[in-house]
Amino acid sequence: MPPGAAGSCGGTRPEVSLQPFYQIPFAGPARIVLSTMKKCLFLLSSLAVSSVAIAQTNFQPGYVVPLSGDTLRGEVDSRGELRGATLCRFRASAQADATEYKPGEIRGYGFDAGNSYRTAMLPNAARTPAFLQVLADGKLTLLRYTNENENKQYYAQTASAPLLQPLIQRDTIVLQINPQTQAENRVSTRVYPFRNVLWQLMADCPTVQTSLTRLELQEARLVKTVTAYNTCVGGPQYVIRKQTNKVRVGVFAGVYRANVTYKDDKQYFDLTSDALPSFGLALHLKPASFNPHLSLLAELWFTRQKYSTTYDGVGPLGPGYERTLKVDIASIGVPLLLRYSLTKGIVRPYVQAGFVFKQNIKNEAEKSDYLPRFSSDRTTTAIDLKSYNIGGLFGVGVTIPTGSKGSINLEGRLDKLDSTSSAAGIISNSRGLSLLAGYTFGQ
Repeated sequence: MPPGAAGSCGGTRPEVSLQPFYQIPFAGPARIVLSTMKKCLFLLSSLAVSSVAIAQTNFQPGYVVPLSGDTLRGEVDSRGELRGATLCRFRASAQADATEYKPGEIRGYGFDAGNSYRTAMLPNAARTPAFLQVLADGKLTLLRYTNENENKQYYAQTASAPLLQPLIQRDTIVLQINPQTQAENRVSTRVYPFRNVLWQLMADCPTVQTSLTRLELQEARLVKTVTAYNTCVGGPQYVIRKQTNKVRVGVFAGVYRANVTYKDDKQYFDLTSDALPSFGLALHLKPASFNPHLSLLAELWFTRQKYSTTYDGVGPLGPGYERTLKVDIASIGVPLLLRYSLTKGIVRPYVQAGFVFKQNIKNEAEKSDYLPRFSSDRTTTAIDLKSYNIGGLFGVGVTIPTGSKGSINLEGRLDKLDSTSSAAGIISNSRGLSLLAGYTFGQ
């Protein structure tokens, strides 16, 4: 039976009203540097979030199978499954004009890298023709179609019966009523209509057929089962290349500039660090199970902050102290980021966000007092800083592919950290802005 279914500004104020770091007024070179960094970050943001006005192309070596005659070889535009299900753009060479084919105008097309698409009629009321990706081919063919909602649908097809057989699995809610208490209980249950479809198609291979009772509608398991069946019955067959996780290494460097809020008694100061060198190493992971637009990044990132300001302070002998604050922090950060990026085009914008842990390998801070009417000596007091910081990070940028060797990255990022000083509120509200350029090796 078949199975079932750099400066500071400040003063005394009664209430704390901190400005965002990008609104703090600066003078001279500091203002010019910050303005330039802001403009670059704005440009990167615009590239990352704006719509792509001009159609992108990504021609790769491939072929077209016409309705009659020999296979045409050249380059095919790769735009992803959604676009690839309705249109094929082919050119004989990089210098030739592209020809567009719709489903039904050709038998199919493919890429030398492995992906193959076949024209078929969808089993809907309109009998819509579409390009379906071939996942496994032989006596039994497994096909995948991506609809306008980017949902993946699976179909089975045989040479003797070219009509597509939908492979469907559904979760339903069943209402159960207790006959004694009349209490209602909703139970979720899963039905497997696709098992019956495959059971009938695989009748000539009982060994594989009996395994269908445990089969779930998962792509990897479907491919494995159909491949096992085609091996069982013999004959030529094709299997799509198995997707694997991709790990790439990158390096980057640029400048880092940060702001903190400093509190001394009743005085508050918004301090800006110098624009200092920043650099790092990145691991870029693209899991095979992820959406093609998503990837993970783990980095080792060096940053440094240096602050200095002089102001009138109040000491044990009253006002009139010339007080100087100096802060020097060097950190090795470990950002963990999720990136969303466009995968086609000459310039590919991306946005990313995540968390960052910074281990401070240098954390020195001190304030020194000078009271000229009493002594020419300075009194120095150390400020205890935390050995590490944690916070969030957001970045935007663009990737520019350079062929098989890798890609150039241009990025702006913002980070926000917890308290810098060990005692809460003395040095806090750290906000960093960095502009980075890097290179990621490999495709």
